[in-house]
Amino acid sequence: PSFHPFSSKFDAWLAGKARFTHAQMRGYELFNDPKKGNCAACHLDRPGPDGLPPLFTDFQYEALGVPRNPAIPANRNPRYYDLGLCGPYRKDMRAMHQYCGMFLTPSLRNVATRHVFFHNGVFHSLRRVLEWYVNRDLHPGRFYPRNAAGQVVKFNDLPLRYRGNVDTVDAPFNRRPGERAALTGHQISEVIAFLETLTDGYQPGHR
Repeated sequence: PSFHPFSSKFDAWLAGKARFTHAQMRGYELFNDPKKGNCAACHLDRPGPDGLPPLFTDFQYEALGVPRNPAIPANRNPRYYDLGLCGPYRKDMRAMHQYCGMFLTPSLRNVATRHVFFHNGVFHSLRRVLEWYVNRDLHPGRFYPRNAAGQVVKFNDLPLRYRGNVDTVDAPFNRRPGERAALTGHQISEVIAFLETLTDGYQPGHR
């Protein structure tokens, strides 16, 4: 029970014992909107057939192409890559190249209490994570380095031959330069307001 108390405001809301603020409700709607945040496509937020509270993960694997983290000592070697399902730590799927760069979808419970995000810890705030989600393909220069020719190197934490595994189909990753971002800055704040309701230890009467 100490590991999964299910004592967040979200859980109280599911039980009819709490009400979301306007921002939290808007964030919940954006979280579920397949054309906006589309978060619930992987971070399932509805009780399962057994009626138990949702765990906010589908237990599947995704390649998102997050930027390389230069703070990781191993990354000083330009030939080193953490390929997730393909190794170097996992060895049984090395030959299954279609899975290279894929990592397990994490639970979002207590996500607002975290200080590092994604498999390589490259981002340190929820806002930065969501800004990357909605601008990855619109403004890649904000997140990825440039090569000697001045070109932005997207998905630079994957060898070139595996970059085709990265999700470029599902919203918000289906945007192209010149199009509008799936979420505005204000909407990002609303999604964060909802994500904060997933923190355990909610006390009735608190926002």
